Amino acid sequence: MATMKDIASLAGVSVATVSYVLNDTKSVTEEVRARVMKAVDQTHYQPNVIAKSLRMNKTNIIGVLVEDICGMPVAGIVDGISECLYEQGYRVLLYNLRFLQKLHNQYDQLTKYMDFVNDGMRLMENAHVDGVIYVAMHDRRISGVQNPVRIPMVYAYAVPEDSNIPYVTYDNEHSAYQITRLLIDLGHRRIALVAGHAASTTAQKRLSGFRSAMDDADLYVPAEYIRWGDWEYPSGVEQCSELMKLNVLPTAIFAMNDTMAAGCYRAIKNNGLRIPTDISVVGFDNREIAYLINPPMTTVELPNKLIGLKAANLLLSRIKDKKLNVENVILPCSIVQRESTARY
Repeated sequence: MATMKDIASLAGVSVATVSYVLNDTKSVTEEVRARVMKAVDQTHYQPNVIAKSLRMNKTNIIGVLVEDICGMPVAGIVDGISECLYEQGYRVLLYNLRFLQKLHNQYDQLTKYMDFVNDGMRLMENAHVDGVIYVAMHDRRISGVQNPVRIPMVYAYAVPEDSNIPYVTYDNEHSAYQITRLLIDLGHRRIALVAGHAASTTAQKRLSGFRSAMDDADLYVPAEYIRWGDWEYPSGVEQCSELMKLNVLPTAIFAMNDTMAAGCYRAIKNNGLRIPTDISVVGFDNREIAYLINPPMTTVELPNKLIGLKAANLLLSRIKDKKLNVENVILPCSIVQRESTARY
């Protein structure tokens, strides 16, 4: 492997001059620069980027620690992070914790796996990354993440317990309020809810948004209209089937994610009813199934890519100025209205 000394010998200049040219730290004549660059081409010289980065105490590498790359929001968030960082001349070191295999959908059990998170943080520390973005797959408050050397850090899709660390997430509660309000504005008064895990922070926020919208419209929600599922398709079928047994059926159902909403489709059709003629259905997340199912589903679209873009920009700002005040960003979601809803 060629060295700077080899280049200097071939170009007939000093090692210091080669350094000036390669690092652009001092002016040299165009004739000298041309000789040095010709020698670089002839020797196929490759600079030791890692050594240079360590000398400058800056690697231009950002660590992205993800709970699971297969988690619903994660790919979009990482895409946004990557787009921002590559445009700014940074590279990405991605570490996938693969929590879906360990947890499936039992997100309330995530605190038992913090050792894996902290192993990932140590890997980032050893790689001398300039900063870390922690990407959650479930919107919640996170505690127990260790950062002994205080690497600049930002959370995406979650809120850290440490108030000194900024975060970017979405407005869960208001989004549930908006989708419920859509049903109310369409004339629905009997609206049922198929919720996720009762212990889930996300489910509780969406429940709060749903109840606020119903309260603001002076609408009563019978206890039997609140059904607790587990975020999966079979629970959507099961919980909606229970709703179909009631003497007074709801005219609309808000399922807390598109997967359970698809299960509601099955239960409604199994009972000989039509969507949206007999019952309107809305979901949450705007997954692929929402526009592939028949009829296409009205749902809430999360700003996943924008979360990634904002998180990356926030981190780069903190790397440039570590004294910046903590800035947290809560992004709005948008309603995607399709054919699963109709005026009552």
